[in-house]
Amino acid sequence: MTIYDIAKLAGVSASTVSRVVNGKPGVGAEKRAMIEKLLREYGYEPDENARSLVTQTNHTIGILTDDLSSRRQNECIARIANELMNRSYFCFIKCTGSGPDAIASGLSELMKRRVEGALLMGHTFRDHKTLSAELERYDPDFPVVLAFQTSRPARDNVYCVGASEEKGFQVCVQRMAARGRRNLVLVIDKNRASEIPIRRFFEEEVARHPALTGRVYTGVEPSVAGGHRFGIRLLEECPDLDGVICAQDGIAIGIMHAIQDSGRRVPEDVSVIGEDNSIQCEACRPQLTSLDTMISTSALLSARILMDVLGGAEQTRRIILEMELVERGTL
Repeated sequence: MTIYDIAKLAGVSASTVSRVVNGKPGVGAEKRAMIEKLLREYGYEPDENARSLVTQTNHTIGILTDDLSSRRQNECIARIANELMNRSYFCFIKCTGSGPDAIASGLSELMKRRVEGALLMGHTFRDHKTLSAELERYDPDFPVVLAFQTSRPARDNVYCVGASEEKGFQVCVQRMAARGRRNLVLVIDKNRASEIPIRRFFEEEVARHPALTGRVYTGVEPSVAGGHRFGIRLLEECPDLDGVICAQDGIAIGIMHAIQDSGRRVPEDVSVIGEDNSIQCEACRPQLTSLDTMISTSALLSARILMDVLGGAEQTRRIILEMELVERGTL
């Protein structure tokens, strides 16, 4: 009698039986009791020599991402992998892309690799309806952490860690108002998945300050060059602007260059804020004030939560961090 035989009798996956055999969490009480009953009835004894293969306790964690072109995201994958390896875990990393079958193909590959849990990052994995359905299909008890997300599907085996953009952009508007700025512009990068909520957060906070006006521009190329090109247009269309909030540091630096090229001063005439708190912020003059999205902290917390869960510890299923405005020379 093998673990696969028990799984077939119980109508569950082999990895679910594995968690019961190894005393790990992530299996409901009723299902656990049923599996334990079958193990006793059939006198199941694990083969210690083949245990890592048969029971899927190979100490490997899967990392799925939908985009390997993001420098910041790649840095976070490296941080996560290093954290896992420091705790004697192996990593399997796969780029799923963002196609309609990305979630299904990614989870299918993880099941083939018999990983013990997974970290998912990227906009593709914000489709919680599809994610929940595919988890139910492949393994309802498989532990998953959604990195850089503040919401999660209502499943006991899914956790999330992310930072609140709402509070972050509210603080940006508040600091602009305190600085005496009155005519604000929000600039959002092209293909930004959170464009709609970011715009809403900005407009709602501007509305709370009667002395402020606010305009929103979207679809800007996320680079210094893209920001500079847009900045030239922006100054023509909004000659009275005195505060710019950008949802990407490169755009903010490019706009700052366009402002300086026009003969206006930063921050004396126009205040500029970016988002990401990237290394670029300290490489420009003046140094850029930027909203820290807490991406590195979220990455490390995601890895530690998954390792704790695999180790049998209880964990909070939803952690929301507050973004921090790192003030430098452009505010």
